[in-house]
Amino acid sequence: MKREHVGTIVFAAVVIVVTYLFYIIFSPFLKPMIWGAVFAGVFYPLNARIGRKLKKKNIRALIMSIIVVAVIGVPAVFLSIGLIGEVVNVTPKFTEAVEAGQLDFVFKPEAFGWNEKIKETLGPFVDVSGLDIELMISANLQRLSEFLLGQLSNIVGNISLAIFNFSLSMLSMFFFFRDGDRLLIRLKELLPMSETFKDNLTVRLTEVIRASIYGGVLVAGIQGALGGILFWALGLPSPIFWGAMMALLSLLPVVGPWFIYLPTATILIVSGSYVRGIVLLAVGIVIVSQSDNLIRPLIIGNRTKIPTMLLLFSIIGGIKVFGLLGLVLGPVIASIVLAFLEVYRPHNSHA
Repeated sequence: MKREHVGTIVFAAVVIVVTYLFYIIFSPFLKPMIWGAVFAGVFYPLNARIGRKLKKKNIRALIMSIIVVAVIGVPAVFLSIGLIGEVVNVTPKFTEAVEAGQLDFVFKPEAFGWNEKIKETLGPFVDVSGLDIELMISANLQRLSEFLLGQLSNIVGNISLAIFNFSLSMLSMFFFFRDGDRLLIRLKELLPMSETFKDNLTVRLTEVIRASIYGGVLVAGIQGALGGILFWALGLPSPIFWGAMMALLSLLPVVGPWFIYLPTATILIVSGSYVRGIVLLAVGIVIVSQSDNLIRPLIIGNRTKIPTMLLLFSIIGGIKVFGLLGLVLGPVIASIVLAFLEVYRPHNSHA
């Protein structure tokens, strides 16, 4: 074997080992760093606008970090505290509603006749004689409450770790605000492609990533907030909990906040609370659900949308792999893949 080949092999081995050690060192901090990048990306337009007037990067990055903490951090803390209290109480409140007869439409279907229609429809195919609706809903609600309470309790129980990770996210975000433009330039220089290809790719990635973040997470948060306020205004129990559920369901294609307010309105109407049921249904359809169609175009304009099936699986897979961060990373990774495919197709001759 030639000496040059030996040197190349040794150099490659050293690079692999050092890269692996680099990953081991930084892997515990990847999620906080990614959150910092996500926050910086969400607020990038405001950062760019301030940067046109304020040339001192450190001061600008500090101002932006304070804004993000005020806009996201503080409300998130109060929302988590309120959500913990409501998750603890949601099962007892549900039991009280059942005992008071408020959910007879669901749990005593024989009084309304809809269970017979289900049996007639499904009878030839499935045996539904032993179906216990109350037990099924109660058990699933209990599991949901325990899961959410467990997730929130882990955060509160490891409060020092949560504060540490949040501080790392804010620190990372500060440097992304300060040096993000320069970092993007360096990354572009590393791509072995023509300048035209890299420029088109950068534009495409910017569009789809912002569309994923603004068009998904932000709109879901708005719909969840509107739904929670609606539940609170009508005096319905656990408005924070159900608002959070509507926000999560808003992230999923096809499903949405109607999955919560529609059955709730139905139960209210058949239980005799006609006014609250009709108001919940009307406001839910006209304002909560339609806010998506009104707000999304204003936020993301005509930016590229991810196909519904790909979006659904990217969110579910993202959550499975990355946890809560997957709500953002799943669609973003899918968007990047689509961006590479879309940009490469018309410009592959320039690469």
